[in-house]
Amino acid sequence: MVSRTDDETLPVAVADVPARPSARERVASRAAKVSKANRPMLLGEIAVIVALVFLYDRVRDVATTRAAMAYRDARWLLDVEARLHLNFEGPLNRWLSAHWDVQWLASWYYQLMHLSVTLVVLVWLYVQRPQSYRTARNALIAVNVLGLVVFWLRPVAPPRLLPGFVDSGLVTGVAEHATHVAPNVYAAMPSLHVGWAVWVVLQVWAAGAARWMKALVALHVVLTVVVVLATANHYLLDVVAGVAVATLAAYLVRTPLPARSHQRPQLTT
Repeated sequence: MVSRTDDETLPVAVADVPARPSARERVASRAAKVSKANRPMLLGEIAVIVALVFLYDRVRDVATTRAAMAYRDARWLLDVEARLHLNFEGPLNRWLSAHWDVQWLASWYYQLMHLSVTLVVLVWLYVQRPQSYRTARNALIAVNVLGLVVFWLRPVAPPRLLPGFVDSGLVTGVAEHATHVAPNVYAAMPSLHVGWAVWVVLQVWAAGAARWMKALVALHVVLTVVVVLATANHYLLDVVAGVAVATLAAYLVRTPLPARSHQRPQLTT
């Protein structure tokens, strides 16, 4: 008989049991499922963009028939800014026109960056922050709808069409080479370039992006404001209106409608 000491242990066969996921992994898995459910259909989002472009074209066609009103409103806007000592676009435009290289860069920034940055942020939200995408998309639609309403009611000619201003896009040749939807020449108020830039900042910050991304979009707003003024595409009051439109749109889509009470009123005796 073979004896076995107390320190010896018998091998025990253990079945392979899958390890339970950690609490962090379970939370991440649930978040991924919720995010996937919150992401809308891509075709529907494309249809929304096409509808906005179509609406913009119709408003632009109507605005071009009211050139006299647009120039009258532009002169009135300049008078208001002069009385308030807010006519900064003139000095900025004169400085920019004296520096051709900077003027060329500013003109390209005006033509390309407002749409490019907005689309990049929209796609980033769709892919990385689907839980925030619907609110952000609705806010962007609201920005454009509010802007189109103002374009329809009060067309305003940009300063580059008035005497005393230099059309930077024209003198640098950038306007001839830029390929995008034809602009509404009488849609200075509000500045949707600024409105979109403010929308970008609000959505990136609300989505909890990294610090470097927040800093970049904040810089984009500053550059956009300077560029639209210096290239004589907008007045300072257009900039203020663009900020107001973007802020109002964000407030409207983030404010829930009051819930209706389904309780029947009780009769008192």
